[in-house]
Amino acid sequence: MISDHAARLRDLKLCALAVAIVLPFVVAQLVALDVPSLRRYELIALDAQMRARGPRAPGPETVIVMIDDATIAALGRWPVPREKLAELVTLLDRAGARTIGIDVLFAEREARVADAATSTAGDEALARAMRDAGSVVLPYAFRFGGSREPRSGIAAPRPYATLRQGANYRPLALQPTAVLMPVAALVQAADLGHIVVAYDVDGAARYEYPALEFDVDYYPSMAVRVAQRYLNVRWDDVGLDLGSGVSMGPVHIPTDASLRMLIDYLGPSPAFPTYGLSDVLNGSVPAAAFRDRIVLVGSNALGTRDTFETPFTAVMPGVERLATTVDAIVHQRHLHRPQAAPIAESAFMVAAALMLGVVVSRVSLALASVIAVGFALAFAVSAHVALARFGVWQASAIPMAAIVVTFIGLSLYRYGLLDMERRHIRRVFQRYLSPAMVDRVVASDQLPELGGELRELTILFCDLRGFTALSERLDAAALTRVVNGFLQAATDAILAHGGTVDKYVGDAVMAFWNAPLEQPEHASLACRAALEIRRRIEDAAFVIFGTHGDPVGISTFEPVRSCRVRTVNEDHAQERGFVVRRRPQRRHRRAEHEVTVAGGKDDVAIGRRQFRAERRACAPTSRRAAAREIGSGFRSMVMSANII
Repeated sequence: MISDHAARLRDLKLCALAVAIVLPFVVAQLVALDVPSLRRYELIALDAQMRARGPRAPGPETVIVMIDDATIAALGRWPVPREKLAELVTLLDRAGARTIGIDVLFAEREARVADAATSTAGDEALARAMRDAGSVVLPYAFRFGGSREPRSGIAAPRPYATLRQGANYRPLALQPTAVLMPVAALVQAADLGHIVVAYDVDGAARYEYPALEFDVDYYPSMAVRVAQRYLNVRWDDVGLDLGSGVSMGPVHIPTDASLRMLIDYLGPSPAFPTYGLSDVLNGSVPAAAFRDRIVLVGSNALGTRDTFETPFTAVMPGVERLATTVDAIVHQRHLHRPQAAPIAESAFMVAAALMLGVVVSRVSLALASVIAVGFALAFAVSAHVALARFGVWQASAIPMAAIVVTFIGLSLYRYGLLDMERRHIRRVFQRYLSPAMVDRVVASDQLPELGGELRELTILFCDLRGFTALSERLDAAALTRVVNGFLQAATDAILAHGGTVDKYVGDAVMAFWNAPLEQPEHASLACRAALEIRRRIEDAAFVIFGTHGDPVGISTFEPVRSCRVRTVNEDHAQERGFVVRRRPQRRHRRAEHEVTVAGGKDDVAIGRRQFRAERRACAPTSRRAAAREIGSGFRSMVMSANII
């Protein structure tokens, strides 16, 4: 049988293989977000997790005024006249809006429609309205590529006044070379923040850049300036922690090591209350809709819109993306990925691989597959809970793939190599054992060994009485029918009671119990098999030409070299069979070894020890009644048996 040492060695082999399979996935996980091909799969998993989390309601602080197709039709032109925008700013200020953000880049002076000449009237009107409101934030843009322009071109935007160096800071590869500012008249009347948008490897705008480095200083985004205005925090009190985030009074904006903020998209567009600009100007929207609110103005008209892909939609307007970022800052609702996450995820993969190694070694492949699926689902659920409840991005694509590939590799290794011996044992033993016993042999660790072992057996030997004379009287077909019927009935009965068919010799069948697996009640099983043989023969009316049988003899004795394994080198090369060996000095002596029960020609001869065991196992309390019950079951037996 397989020893505990052999079982542990099997476990170690599979665990070592599991670690070898999962190791490349661990390396990939550590660099997954820095390798575009791997990052793409993790982003797909992140989008799936966000969709599984479902839409979330924004806070009530933010509303959007949209320059839509109806506004363009009502005003009759594009771009919207800046006098109209000035009128909007004044209206919102009187309605009690706390912060107004206009997501329109006024990089050039307004042009007259009549002669296309430039004019400052609209710019001055808008600047005057913004100065009166004192709560307007405008965007500016950075340029990338080309030669770096002098810093004097961006004297107006205010950089972060407080910087704290972080040990984990990793400068962003995205380095601006120039800046595109609004017209001078507007710059002096509003706060400014950049509106840089960078796309991920899959084309989605996943990150906000709360701080961008340009010419030594770090400049805030428009979302940061809008939130700072709304929270009424002095700009000098806003600090930048390089490598970790932005501190804004009671609010902290977490970033990664490169000062990027992962945007927590709320759901399909529109997620915020949205009003058309024309409706606001004509008074269709009540002033209460803007009181103490953040009002963001942007465009979504045909031909003018800037849209972005999100996990929920492919066409989110840019102003709604800005609103989503501001809402996340105000409500401290952020997505972040801890720096230790790759290490934790790698540790999970290694632990899961080791557990799979033990599982595949110890249980069936069907159960192991269920456990492997359970590991993958557990990691998926863990990632979902981490994102939905704690805002933590747990990369799950590579770990789940690692679990699947590890299980497949272990299964193939086990089936191809480790289970080869078990399949061989099943193929050999299915000719001698019942299907249930074969399953027990294969499923157990008690596989046969070469060399044999000493074991107490119960042996049954049955043949047809007077077979030589019978064969002379019957023709070949009838004799074959008799022998086949007898051997089939005897074999079925033996296998039904857990016996092992040792051999067929002409009209005889020899079987034994308590091998190859231990059977504590082997003697009782042999007796019941003998009864079953007689019952099957009687049910089949197995009486031909008046044949009769002698008693059945079943004997239990020890010590006997009873279960010796040998290699069969004839028809079944390299296959294992069982041979029962008796000691040469033992001879059949009925007086010494047998007890005759109930008398008569159909009596049963069983070993003395078996008689005592069966008498104790019988229901009747008296020994005489027990003897009658044992003996009665063997009458009319149509076979004979010999004791080895």
